[in-house]
Amino acid sequence: MKNAVIVVAAGKGKRFKNKLPKQYVKVGGREILAHSLDNFEKSPLIDAIVLVVSPEYAPYARKMAVKYGYKKIKGIVNGGAERFHSVYNAVTFLRDFSPENVLIHDGARPKIGAAIIKKVITALKKEKAVIPVNRIFATVKQVKDGYIEKTIDRNTLRTAHTPQGFKYRELLKLYEIGNLEFRKPTDDAAVFEAAGIRVKVIEDEEENVKVTVKKDIHKLLSQKPKAKSKGIKV
Repeated sequence: MKNAVIVVAAGKGKRFKNKLPKQYVKVGGREILAHSLDNFEKSPLIDAIVLVVSPEYAPYARKMAVKYGYKKIKGIVNGGAERFHSVYNAVTFLRDFSPENVLIHDGARPKIGAAIIKKVITALKKEKAVIPVNRIFATVKQVKDGYIEKTIDRNTLRTAHTPQGFKYRELLKLYEIGNLEFRKPTDDAAVFEAAGIRVKVIEDEEENVKVTVKKDIHKLLSQKPKAKSKGIKV
């Protein structure tokens, strides 16, 4: 197996303020999580999918996988208390499959394009770690005790997105020895950064929006697909 993807969907989405977790909310008649999975299921570059969900919603996720006929899902794994626990469970699950590369994607990013998947995998031919990012155009201030300390040079700042791509064996090793409980990384690139391994960045697409609050749904609905895009409309 060459390329696997871990789709992380174990969060409760408290900021979304909905009884049902955001990843299971339907947009255009299909769950947000299903839209995310569709893109990897259809990609010829992806050989396997591991889905990470909370134990409470594991039966729901299994029914959804059967309903949509996903062929590439090799396992539905229970998530943990923190995101890094969830990723660890999926990374160790993949031991038996031993992929060369693994992508890690937020289940709440339903419009991940084929171009970004290809860019990440292509970059992994030379790199150990690759993430998509976007520039920050707003002025950013560092604040302490209610007062501005300084203005940060926004030209050096980027927002980190997914799918983040890694050499699987390197990722497994770092997750096993990386002292994650102490560091509590909020994304997987941070694990490589802490180990002193350079992380390559590529420019993300504007359409790759993460659903965090309810108004993000409107962003998805208002986006116009590119003329030649084969991506999923939501």
